[in-house]
Amino acid sequence: MIDVEMPENKLELLPAVFIFIIFVILAWMTVKFLKKLHERELKKAEEAEAKMKEYYLHNKH
Repeated sequence: MIDVEMPENKLELLPAVFIFIIFVILAWMTVKFLKKLHERELKKAEEAEAKMKEYYLHNKH
């Protein structure tokens, strides 16, 4: 197992905590952005599907 020693002065951990918080916030923002993008693409796909169905119904022989 890896031998990890904690620093005597706990203030030395603050930069790591700040970086971790920034990383978590950026990850959350990325997930939120991707969900919005997915919803937009899903809406476009549904509209395209509706157009194809309408075209098929009008051009049916």
